[in-house]
Amino acid sequence: MTHVLAAGLPLTIGLVLAVAAARAGWRPPLTAALAVGALLRLVLLVVAVRDGWQPYDLAEDFRSTADTVLDGRDPLVHLREGGWHFLPFLAYVLAGQRALGELLGVPWGVVGRAVPILCDLALIPLVGRLAADPGKSGLRAFQYACAPVGAMVSAIHGQFAPITLLLGVAALVVARDGGRGAGRAHAAGILVGFAVTSASWAALMLPGVLLALPGVRNRVVAFVWTGVVPLVFLLSGCVFLGTPVGDLPSTLAKSLSTRPVVGDWGWTAVATGGQQIVDPAYARPGLLILAAGVLAAAWWWRRADPAVLTAALLLAFLIATHRFGTQYLAWPMPYLIALAGRGTWPAVAVSGLWAGFGYLVTTRLDAPAWRDAHVWWSLSSLVVIAVLVRALPPRDLGTPGKSGSSERSDPARRAAAQTPAP
Repeated sequence: MTHVLAAGLPLTIGLVLAVAAARAGWRPPLTAALAVGALLRLVLLVVAVRDGWQPYDLAEDFRSTADTVLDGRDPLVHLREGGWHFLPFLAYVLAGQRALGELLGVPWGVVGRAVPILCDLALIPLVGRLAADPGKSGLRAFQYACAPVGAMVSAIHGQFAPITLLLGVAALVVARDGGRGAGRAHAAGILVGFAVTSASWAALMLPGVLLALPGVRNRVVAFVWTGVVPLVFLLSGCVFLGTPVGDLPSTLAKSLSTRPVVGDWGWTAVATGGQQIVDPAYARPGLLILAAGVLAAAWWWRRADPAVLTAALLLAFLIATHRFGTQYLAWPMPYLIALAGRGTWPAVAVSGLWAGFGYLVTTRLDAPAWRDAHVWWSLSSLVVIAVLVRALPPRDLGTPGKSGSSERSDPARRAAAQTPAP
C-alpha cells in the first residue's frame, strides 16, 4: 500500500493539475511545464528504483542486450528465444546507457531509465508545438508534462515508447513547420526513419509526416529516408557486431517478430476468459483484424490534418490489436493532448488508471493472486477501448475554418493570414 501511495499520489496530483489548468485558463510558461514534468518523473524514478519489483524486460532483456553489444556480438543472434528483439539503433542506445552507468558508477535501475525519461521530457515542448490551437501551446505542453501514462512508461517501466514518439513527433513538427527547401523533407524523413528503426509500430506515424510535406518530390524524399535509415543500422551489425551478411534476411525477420502472447487486451481477453496465454492461433486472425482496422482508419481520415490522421491511426491500432503491452497506451498521448478533442481527458484519465493498476498493484501480487486479478483487469480493457473509441478525432479537426492548426499546417496560408487586409 505504501508503494501504491508513493507513486499513485504524484500521478493523481499531476492529472488534477492538467485538468485544472484547462478549466482555469492557465498559460504556464515552458519552464514551468518542464519543471513539473521533471519533478513528477524524478519522484517516480526514486520510487521505482527502491522497489523490490523491477520490470523483467528492463532488468534482464535490456541489460543483456546492452552487455551483448558491448561484447561486440549481435543481440538478435545471442539473446534468449522470446526476448526483446532490437535493430541495432536501440541496442546501441542500451549499450551507451550501460557504459555510461559503469563509468559513473550509476546502477542499471537508474541509468537504464535515463534515456526514456529524457525523451519524455523532450516531448513536452514538442506537444506544445503540435497543439491544434497555437495560442494554447503552453497549456498543452504543461498538460503533457502532468499526464500519467508517459510518466509511468518512462520512469517506472523504462520502456522505449518515449524515444520512438520523440522522433516521430519531431518528424511531424519539422515536416509541418520546418520552412521551405529540400532540407525540410530530408530532416523529416531521417527523423521518422530513426523512429521506425527504434520500433516498427512507428510506421503508423509516417503517413502524417508525408501528408504534412508539400509536393510529391518532398514526400518521395522523406519516404526514401524512412527506408534508408533502418537499412543502414541493419548493415551496421555486419561492421560492428560481426553479423554475417548472409544472415541479414533472417536477422531482419527476427527483429520484426513477436511472441504470440494474447489475453491481455480487448477481444483476445474475451476469447481467453481473461487468461494470458501464448498461442499463435490468435495471431493469424488478429493480424487481419488489426490490418483492417488501421486501413479503415487511414481511409476515413485520409484528408484530415496530419496530426489528426496520426492520432487516428495510433488509436485504431490500440482498439483493434490482439497483442498488447501497457506501454502501448503512451503512443497516442502526445497527439491526443495536442489536439485536445472531446474525449481526450476521459481517455487520458482512464488509460492512466488502468495502466497504474497494472504497474503499481498487480506487481505486488503473488502468482495465484496475479492470475485472478489479471482476469478482470484484462477484461476491463474493454472499458478503456470504449473510451479510446470516443477519443477518436473528427475528420475536420485542423482543416481550414475548423481549428487554429489550419494556419500552422500550411506556411503559405499562414503568411497570407498575417498580411494586413487592404
